[in-house]
Amino acid sequence: MSYKQQAMPIMVNNYSRLFGVKVRMQGTVAYTNGKVITIPRMDITDSLKARIAYGYLAHESAHVRFTDFSILKEPLVRDNYFMFLIFNILEDCRIERLISKIYIGVYENLELLNDYYKKDWEFFLKTLSANQPMKVLLTFIQCYAQSYSQKFDSSRARAAVLYFHLRKRISVKNLNAIAAIVKTISSAENSKAVLLLCQSIMSIIESENFSFSDDKSLNVFEDLKKDSKLKSKFDEEVVFNKAENSEHKKRLALESAKLKIASGDDPKKITPGKSVDAIVEENSAGQDSSSREDFGEFNECICTEGRADFLDSVKDSYALRQSLSNQIRAYVQAHAMSCESGSKLNIKRAQFIPLGEKRIFKDRILQKDFSTSVHILVDVSSSMLTQDGFQTSRAEEACKAALMLSLALEGIDGLSSMATFFPGRSSEFEIALKAEERASRVAVRFDQKPRGSTPLAQALWHAFACIEKLNPVRNIILVITDGMPDSVSNVNNCFTYAKEHNIEIYGLSIRSEMIKKVFSNAIILNNAKELSGSAFKLFKELFAVHNSQILE
Repeated sequence: MSYKQQAMPIMVNNYSRLFGVKVRMQGTVAYTNGKVITIPRMDITDSLKARIAYGYLAHESAHVRFTDFSILKEPLVRDNYFMFLIFNILEDCRIERLISKIYIGVYENLELLNDYYKKDWEFFLKTLSANQPMKVLLTFIQCYAQSYSQKFDSSRARAAVLYFHLRKRISVKNLNAIAAIVKTISSAENSKAVLLLCQSIMSIIESENFSFSDDKSLNVFEDLKKDSKLKSKFDEEVVFNKAENSEHKKRLALESAKLKIASGDDPKKITPGKSVDAIVEENSAGQDSSSREDFGEFNECICTEGRADFLDSVKDSYALRQSLSNQIRAYVQAHAMSCESGSKLNIKRAQFIPLGEKRIFKDRILQKDFSTSVHILVDVSSSMLTQDGFQTSRAEEACKAALMLSLALEGIDGLSSMATFFPGRSSEFEIALKAEERASRVAVRFDQKPRGSTPLAQALWHAFACIEKLNPVRNIILVITDGMPDSVSNVNNCFTYAKEHNIEIYGLSIRSEMIKKVFSNAIILNNAKELSGSAFKLFKELFAVHNSQILE
């Protein structure tokens, strides 16, 4: 399994930071309102579908960056279905062209997304004559705009087929006039410029001399008498477009009503090639899978501060923390000495080199080769409320254990320590300790109350993203939890990724044997004080100093 296939959630998280929005992978539809991006749940272990997911993410991110969402609220667009559809089609082309210029690799993924639904296109071709003429016209506008804006080869070929078909259903003069407007999308600078193009196209469609050759004006309204649903949609269109006095606009309203019913009011189903349903049917998750398989919002939030005196809750653990800290310092120093370097020699120490002196430089530099990161992930899901007959809950003990470990790791050169709680109050995880912070100064963040489910996979992907950013040589993740994650399959994907990238993951369970069903390396504790026992032994093994680690 490749890095890109496994690292999709890392990419989602990066996009979230880059564009300042919340990003989530769930459901069956890709969309954005400018503040939250949602892309369909995908089988990201499949290389092709992972690239499709990248395409969705890039497209919606481009809308966030380049689309003026206020235009969608204007009555001109909001209350005219054809205007909205044309604006959506042309704006898609504009923002994809812009995002492809900025980010390497985006163009190929967007082109792949556009070409992925070949079967849908082939079926559409077979039913061209039976299709509503307006749907064919909108598809032509999409393909023709893409051929000039994104310059997709497949779109140019499709546009040619549709053009020669439409010549039989629309006057060549009107068709050419629409095509001439559409091709200028390649120079549209912003959403307002796109709206002007849409208005020009609509002025042609709404003109009295615009009609389809198979538009039987005498019988076109007969369907309204037979179909109550169509009549309801038609009445909506007439009201929105104020077309009571124009037979031509009434016919357009009827076309719009038919198109709405056929697409279920989903603009993504208007033209072939962007059907979300098709890909959902094909990926392994499927529409019927549990929402627990979803990746919800990837949004980096800081933990809400708890009790101001929470640091006092672990004051009796000083001896344990000091012992752990000394063990880790010895490990780091052993590695530092093994590759000590500097610009100036310490003459006094250098004369004792034959006797084994290794600290021979005035300004010692700790080599990056020995950098280590330790990330503590703390489960504060609802199940952590359990007390099991003890005076304190599992969550309280987990919070204390996390703070004790973070304090033990504090201030050691060459070591980066982080702590993250999951779930967050408004996102999948919340950050208690960043790599550049000291635990003693942010101890109030470690006092967290139980809530929600157990999105362990999301927390692990966040930890992986931190590793990618810091790029240390050795990486250790400690998970303090009491049971099963929301999605075992997603967590297993995380374990596979960790193994491939030499990331060590260990579980510390608070009063639960369930952890051994998920983690191959797990220790069970009753409370934070028991860190002095089995957990301390784990740390001694993790940071053991062997003679082979010191170069003579």
